[in-house]
Amino acid sequence: MTASLIAHPWLLLLAGALVIGLAFGAIAAATRYCNMGAVSDWVLTGDLGRMRAWLLSVAVAILAVALLEFFAGLELDQSRVGYRAPVFPWLRYALGGLLFGIGMVLAGGCTTKTLVNIGQGDLKSLWAYTVVGLTAAALLYWPPLRWFIDQSLAWPGLTLESIDVAHQDLGALLHGLANHAIPGAGTLPGWRLVTALLASAGLILWLGRMDGARRLRPSDLIGGVGIGLVIAAGWFWTGSPSGQALMSEARLAFEPPAGTGSQSLSFVAPAAETWRLASNPTVAWLTFGLVAMAGVILGAGGWALTRRRFRWQGFTGRSQFASYTLGGALMGSGGIIAMGCSVGQGLSGTSTLALGSLLAVGGIVLGAFVTLKTMLYRALHPEATRRSLIRAVLADLRLIPRCCHPFHDEEPTGKRPPGCSR
Repeated sequence: MTASLIAHPWLLLLAGALVIGLAFGAIAAATRYCNMGAVSDWVLTGDLGRMRAWLLSVAVAILAVALLEFFAGLELDQSRVGYRAPVFPWLRYALGGLLFGIGMVLAGGCTTKTLVNIGQGDLKSLWAYTVVGLTAAALLYWPPLRWFIDQSLAWPGLTLESIDVAHQDLGALLHGLANHAIPGAGTLPGWRLVTALLASAGLILWLGRMDGARRLRPSDLIGGVGIGLVIAAGWFWTGSPSGQALMSEARLAFEPPAGTGSQSLSFVAPAAETWRLASNPTVAWLTFGLVAMAGVILGAGGWALTRRRFRWQGFTGRSQFASYTLGGALMGSGGIIAMGCSVGQGLSGTSTLALGSLLAVGGIVLGAFVTLKTMLYRALHPEATRRSLIRAVLADLRLIPRCCHPFHDEEPTGKRPPGCSR
């Protein structure tokens, strides 16, 4: 504790981060909320329960954040992660999301599940998250890699300022297009609120039309609503006028804290910040994200202890160790490249309706889908060639006709159309 505790305001903000993290961890553990689990259940078994929970949490977060922004003066345009920045490096969002999606499958779970597992005694997940932190720290703090990420992957980039749009969220984009056609067609806050209302309502209606979605399981309902509200709470705690005032006071301290700015939960950058804190253990290096991350672990651990589900678990073999190591490296690099993970972009980012967040989420889902399908077909068809695996995944993605699927003969005679050989 130095410089008069770095300023009382920053400690107050960190206390709020801890409470928010505790709530997130307890809810995720109790409801089995997991972004990777949502994709794997859908791909492998057709169960849409956790996918509905994820989409419901996005809808709730979008709605809550929009109402807070419109009525409570929430500051989202100048957030720590520039979700709404006018620069749109689409390749970075897509590539980072794809790498993260592959990594979370290999590591046995997304960053949410990884932290929950750590709290429940899973040493495999602890190792994977350690690798996430090491990889992310290298990309963030080693100048050559940081330059490569910030400069090389920024091309080919787009900027919305060229069409007189200052932010990349859907509300700002529609506002700009409308004002081009009809000058004075509404205000930016109004367009953002209407866009968010339509987006959240559309998501909820879509949930009602998904196969098997007529009856939401209580755990999915609680997980979706609870996680969505926690994400909104993170934004409110840091981005409301009171939160901004506390941060402004903290910045005036003799030793200003790191990681200030409006933000909600994200779990890749905090893993890197853990290593920075370890090298210089002062309160100044405690960030909102790092404390919230610790809260998630403690919240999940507390739930596991009360339910007597805390169990120490370790690796069962070298192949599993290698898979978790590679998965952790891909999650760490993908999360930094995409400027967020399945929570940072998949929840906090999408709650702002930023185009980059939506693209990153698409990359995450695609990467997980391809990896899960490949692993499934390798297990079911060990004799399959690489070419047949590729064709199978392409057919599942509807990029080639289903009749060309190498593992599914859809014609009763077993004959395959020309050009669809195995």
